[in-house]
Amino acid sequence: MQNKALNNKLYQYFKQKLGSYDYTKGWIKSDCPNPTCGRHVFGIHLGMNRSNCFSCNYNTRPLDIVMELEGLTTWHETMAFLGDIEGIEYVEPILEPYQLKKDAVLPEGYRGIKRGDSRIAKTARSYLIKRGFNIDELAKASWGYCTKGKYQGYVIMPFYINNKLVYFNARKFMGSGPKFNNPDIDDFGLGKSMIIYNVDALYRYERVFIFESVMNAATMGDSAIAMGGKVLSNYQLNIMIKSPVERFVIGLDDDALTEAIKLGLQLVDFKQIKIMMFPFKQDVNDLGKRRSMRIVRQSKWLDRKGLLSLKHYHERT
Repeated sequence: MQNKALNNKLYQYFKQKLGSYDYTKGWIKSDCPNPTCGRHVFGIHLGMNRSNCFSCNYNTRPLDIVMELEGLTTWHETMAFLGDIEGIEYVEPILEPYQLKKDAVLPEGYRGIKRGDSRIAKTARSYLIKRGFNIDELAKASWGYCTKGKYQGYVIMPFYINNKLVYFNARKFMGSGPKFNNPDIDDFGLGKSMIIYNVDALYRYERVFIFESVMNAATMGDSAIAMGGKVLSNYQLNIMIKSPVERFVIGLDDDALTEAIKLGLQLVDFKQIKIMMFPFKQDVNDLGKRRSMRIVRQSKWLDRKGLLSLKHYHERT
């Protein structure tokens, strides 16, 4: 069993056996398993392969704790025992927040989406209106377009954290060029694995929607975030797990149900989970907010058993 897979099994075991929960800087906390102690000052750090009770100094390795608690005598018995546990992702936290190499700035030729009467300005607004957006709402989020330079003919969708610009996405609406033309990691020191669109929603709402694209998140509104792809990075996942959000509704595209279920399994031990099931080749922006909310209301909250049942059903069909 690989170290990562073993840590996933151990993580789930200690949650079930000791009621452990994420504490700080990679430590999970619970009552001390030492029968002569039992105080709630016991920590396990799977990444460092260590534990420690800050009362009785019990400091057995995590795998040895399993052997003691389950009455197992050999390493092979212990590995076989853990193999029957459905592991979840153990995410080692990033201890320091990322630092921008330089302040993010909006690109050359940027203009706010409500500004301008030129052909390019009208085409940008028309494109977004046809996709179901309210221009006044987009203006509040500082969406815009570019009239020249590298991003000419692109809609600009800024990413903010606490009102500070950190990144932007660019989506083609006229002319030639790639569909998306986002900044390189060298521009600001960030790539898409290090950012979440509308990340502040994680600290404002009890229920948050998770989508792949900024367009989908913006369609659903202020309580929606976009992760920039079908698979979360450990950094993004860690932010979601640590956030005060209580319920996540996962709305990945119709071709990403496998990834949506996996994400649900990564989050379900920390949050309540729903998964949106979209019609073939349609997403939130195709359907609009009203029809998408109908799917949300028709979806059930899923526990780990429910997610695994959905996973097995999807694999058979």
